[in-house]
Amino acid sequence: MNFTTLSLQQDGELLRVSFKNPPVNLMSLAMVGELFQLAGRMQMDPGVKVVVFDSLDPDFFIAHFDLEDIARSASDPSKASKYPDINAPQALALSWQAVPQVTIAKINGRCRGAGLEFALSLNMRFATTDTKFCFPESSGGFLACGGGATRTALAAGPARALEILLSARDFSGAEAERYGLINRALSVDEIDAYVDDLVGRVLLRSKASIAMHREVFQRVYEPMVEPVFAALAAENEGLRSSLAGADLPAHMAAMIQAGSTRENELDLPATIARINAALK
Repeated sequence: MNFTTLSLQQDGELLRVSFKNPPVNLMSLAMVGELFQLAGRMQMDPGVKVVVFDSLDPDFFIAHFDLEDIARSASDPSKASKYPDINAPQALALSWQAVPQVTIAKINGRCRGAGLEFALSLNMRFATTDTKFCFPESSGGFLACGGGATRTALAAGPARALEILLSARDFSGAEAERYGLINRALSVDEIDAYVDDLVGRVLLRSKASIAMHREVFQRVYEPMVEPVFAALAAENEGLRSSLAGADLPAHMAAMIQAGSTRENELDLPATIARINAALK
């Protein structure tokens, strides 16, 4: 497979996937398509036991979803989902949740919006202590609707989920660990060694053993399938309602005009606050 937004490196039963969509690693429709293709390959590839996701950009794991792609999708009926209760980022997360491999995110830099939604769909997440996590959507008048609102509530509980989602501020890796969004926050000097050691240990386990554990977890959470899908449908309804109003389209237009420059994206909450003040 030849990808433009992903760099793949296979070492035996380990596949390393690095995001590479400069200048700030936006999640685009092209990246979504490539991640879907890769998930399909993983379903059929018995030679891979562990998949580790990281980024070639030390400042950005994934910045957020490309707003221009969202605007194009909203105005083009041909790009609408065939299933109105499930959108493409939600379906992508569900696809990666279902692959037989153990999936791990190794996060440094900024992980916001769709990037955090994708990371939450993986089995494990490790980050540096100064990684910045954020769901900025509520500051634009909508919600994390790629599974973010649902998965954050599941991971952090409703009280902390509301704090994360409605504050729309950057949370450090250390905070994300305390709130249950990630397994562990480590220093930038420690994270590689820790994840490499963990991967080495997992690779020693048989595929049958890994499958046994996944089957147990599937049975544990089976009663939650219908409520989770209902929550995903509510995310979609919230997005459609926001797009039909005046605030979100105006906010998106202003954000697109400002541009996803590194300067704007390094402190995205401050950029959004400045744009919101100008819109008043």
